[in-house]
Amino acid sequence: MSFSITYGLLFEVTFLHNYFLNNGEEIFTSMTGDDKTKMLQHFNTDAFTTITPTLETYNELKNYKMVFKKTKTGFRVYIKVKEANELDPSIKVPADLNLKFLIKINDYQFENYTNLDFALNQVFLFSNTKPLTEPVSFEYLPKINDNKLISNDYLVSEETTAILISALQPPEKQDVFGIISLNLQGDNSSGNIVDIAGEIISPNFKIHFDNRKTLWKYINRKAGTEIETNTPKPLTRSGFVEIDPLNDFTPSQLADTQYPNPSVKSITKISSDYYSEIFI
Repeated sequence: MSFSITYGLLFEVTFLHNYFLNNGEEIFTSMTGDDKTKMLQHFNTDAFTTITPTLETYNELKNYKMVFKKTKTGFRVYIKVKEANELDPSIKVPADLNLKFLIKINDYQFENYTNLDFALNQVFLFSNTKPLTEPVSFEYLPKINDNKLISNDYLVSEETTAILISALQPPEKQDVFGIISLNLQGDNSSGNIVDIAGEIISPNFKIHFDNRKTLWKYINRKAGTEIETNTPKPLTRSGFVEIDPLNDFTPSQLADTQYPNPSVKSITKISSDYYSEIFI
């Protein structure tokens, strides 16, 4: 007599970041399938984030026979299911069960290459349910096929942030960038993880960061001159952004001049504009 335990995919959260996935000015989402695969082979969320269940969620996972599993592009949560029906959890799970996961940034340059504003007393919330303290314009966590990038609209109020942080255990409260908060049934059916019968839907949610674009300022210390691009240029780990000396500067520069791309280490903000400084 054989005995086996079967787990089904409850849901997945996929992280993407255009700084790592774009190729110069070529956008990841516009690439062919093969090119996307090549870029994803070198992508790992560990390069910029640490994602963990909260201590409270860790206990809920154990109670309901769930398993948290990291992937290169985020994480998955599996649940023990019945052998006769692999969509039916072996333990009945309440539809309002809430699972939370902490996002902490482990790359000090993340703010430099990520197109977001950062606030001291506010966190980013990625959820399928709206907190009572948030307005009706609250942005819900996108799904994998939604053409949506993470913006400052996901930055919740100081009041909501204080409530979310107060619910964490003391060791968890430091350096929280964002919180993923998922109910098994969301405010809208498109955000549901289980259906009305309690069977798993296995949705794939997406957190897709955009790369920052900066004005590129070329500084020639020897000549005592500075020139900057007319428009912001994208920062990417891969590829090369060609600078056109005739059209990218005012006044135009010599046509045969070569201009290097900047690193993400040297970025300054003046008023609302971001600058990358390149010394030539």
